[in-house]
Amino acid sequence: MEEKQNRKLAVDFCNILMEMKNTFHNHILPSSTMRLHSHAFHTLCILNYFQQQHITMSELAEKLDITKQQLSKIINDLEQKQFVERIHDTKNRRRVYIQITQAGQTLLEQAGENIIQHILKTIHSITEQDKKRLAEAISTLNEIFLQK
Repeated sequence: MEEKQNRKLAVDFCNILMEMKNTFHNHILPSSTMRLHSHAFHTLCILNYFQQQHITMSELAEKLDITKQQLSKIINDLEQKQFVERIHDTKNRRRVYIQITQAGQTLLEQAGENIIQHILKTIHSITEQDKKRLAEAISTLNEIFLQK
């Protein structure tokens, strides 16, 4: 494939990703003022992904690509809502780990279910042939982008 065609393919793929992102951009989580695109939501996603590891404020700020000051405000808000907790290192009290709580995990599960329900509405509205094409496209994307 020529470089010009490769670039068009990359641009088209980015456009699809942006369209999908925009679909969920203003989605509000149940019983929360948090939106799916917010830094707070992204923080919960990262903490959930790394829940088996101890993650410090500095490490979390780096993963989120924000300053520690910005993160402190987010963590304070999430802690107030009981979605995260701070855990002080017993050997070094200055080291603080951030951990998602069960309430935070439940919120993420609810958000995931809301996304699935939103996608199901679209899936129910398309033809069986388009559903097969969608399944093949998702399978192909998984093979290409998630190969390890």
